[in-house]
Order: sequence, then C-alpha cells, then structure tokens
Amino acid sequence: LVFGLILFFLAFIFLLSGLISMMFGAPYVPLSRKSIYKILLFGDLSPNDVLLDLGCGDGRVLMSGLSNFNISETIGYEIAPWPYLKTLLLIKYNRIKKIKLFLNNCLKADISQATFIYLYLFPELVDKIAYKIAKEGIPETIIICVSFPIDINKHTEFQLSKSTKIDNLIIYLYRLKNP
Repeated sequence: LVFGLILFFLAFIFLLSGLISMMFGAPYVPLSRKSIYKILLFGDLSPNDVLLDLGCGDGRVLMSGLSNFNISETIGYEIAPWPYLKTLLLIKYNRIKKIKLFLNNCLKADISQATFIYLYLFPELVDKIAYKIAKEGIPETIIICVSFPIDINKHTEFQLSKSTKIDNLIIYLYRLKNP
C-alpha cells in the first residue's frame, strides 16, 4: 500500500510537471552532458561569469558550469516540480554549495547579476525573456539560445555574435549591447 501511494505520488508529480512545462513555454528535454559542455565551451564561459539557466531542468548546465568551467556562482530557475526536485536531490547528494535554485517562473527571475544566460526554451518564451533581458540585463552579457533564436530585428538590443551546429542543435550566441 505504501509503495503504491509513493508510486502514485511520483506519477502525479511527473505528469503535473509535464503539463506545467508545456503551459509555461518548454517541456523538460535534457541534453547530454557532452553537448552541454560543447555549448558552454562555444559560449566562452569563464570562471568570472555568473551563469544563469532559465528553465534549468535537472541542473545539468549549472553542474557543468561548476565542474568543467570552475564558475563561482550558478543560478537556476525551473517551474516544473519534477525536474526541480531532481535537481534539488542531485545538489544535496553531491553536496554542491554553489548552485542557487528557484522553483519559479523564469519570467520572474532576477537577472541583474548574470553575465552568461543559457536558454533552451520555445520561441514564444525566448521572445518574452528577450524583453526582460534587454530591460534588466547587464551590457555585454552573453546569451546562449539553443535551437530557438532571438529575433534581432524585433529585439535590437541584442547582437548575434556567432552561431554553430552542435550535435544536431543550432546554437546562437548573443551579446546584450551597451545602451
């Protein structure tokens, strides 16, 4: 009976997470650790950066920033309960102290300190986030978009620095222009 209740609860959380993710802009689709490493390397992530992942899923990008690039501060926002809980468990299990994790809509994120922003979100949400970054971001902030670009004709505050294909994904690197 207890096992059945636990299984039901986990299934409920998993299904609820999928529904929430789809309603708010992007499903939980984890990339391989190898792809994430290549993407962050393409973005020239450095130890001095403050890495912000909006829609951080299970925290792979944040953990890669810490372990592969020696980032001193990483921040993640996730709206769906299942990936958030998974990330929280991984942080506790691995005794990671340098990840700030929030169960919240990425449109409510504090981006004022971020120097490197990672986005793997659907186009509609990328568009909304672009307005937020343009308004609240630090000039010269690097923004990495996986698969879905920022419309620089609409969002003139962004400069496309380069793009490439990494493991069947198109990666776009932008910089927030100085006002």
